[in-house]
Amino acid sequence: METGLFFRIKNYEDYASSAENDFILKLQKNPESFVGKNLKEIAEETFSSEATIYRLCRKLGYKGFKDFQQALIYETAIMYESAKASMEDIVPGMKTEDIISRVTMKNIDSLEMSMKLVSAEDVDECIRLIDEARNINLYGVGSSLLVARDFYLKLIRVGKLCNINDDLHAQILYAKTTKPGDLAIIVSYSGLTEEMIECAKTVKQNGGKVIAITRSSGSHLGKHADVVLGVAATELLVRSGAMSSRISQLNVVDILYVAYIDKHYDELHDSFAKTQISKVE
Repeated sequence: METGLFFRIKNYEDYASSAENDFILKLQKNPESFVGKNLKEIAEETFSSEATIYRLCRKLGYKGFKDFQQALIYETAIMYESAKASMEDIVPGMKTEDIISRVTMKNIDSLEMSMKLVSAEDVDECIRLIDEARNINLYGVGSSLLVARDFYLKLIRVGKLCNINDDLHAQILYAKTTKPGDLAIIVSYSGLTEEMIECAKTVKQNGGKVIAITRSSGSHLGKHADVVLGVAATELLVRSGAMSSRISQLNVVDILYVAYIDKHYDELHDSFAKTQISKVE
């Protein structure tokens, strides 16, 4: 499964040597300063050996330093766009027409950036996990819970056995009672919510699988997931309210839903008529 550079680094941190850790910390602190430089230049500037950096590139799943550099250029561009969008929030005294335009354009920007972060391979792997799951539990708090509940209703409609609960203690119990063959779908924009990270760890310890819908960078949740579906970090973590992040998360849910239907179209075509709830005349 193809994942972004910074997700790969986050997943590898626990296994890194001291020399690799020193390099990783410098890269995370100022990734833009590494862009466009050759292996020798970066080794000199970070006081690392060329061999250490090259081996790290390979361990992260890249063919070599050139492949790593291309991934870095792509990710820093996404980070720049996301950071720019995250600063365009509410400004006192805006005209109503400006609010309409700003909110709409920010949602569009978030969707476009998030589209670049979700690979077809990861979506296909998620569909495989959903197909094979004995039971599916959905997790989330706050606005992310609303996204998880939307996916719950969609999964119910296609006949998948799944559970969701607004109570955080119940979600923790779902994690603790996970068995091999179960799947957890955890939605968390920040990827830093302690309870969601703990649920992911517990699910993995009990032999379950984890799909995480979370930010494309800085997400600790991603370290404990089998598949990460990234959304662009277009909102500050301390924010007035979830807006573009919620739209991007819902878009990921819609992608998974349509991909699942596409795979099972023949068997689901007739069942949709049965699950349609008609209006009372």
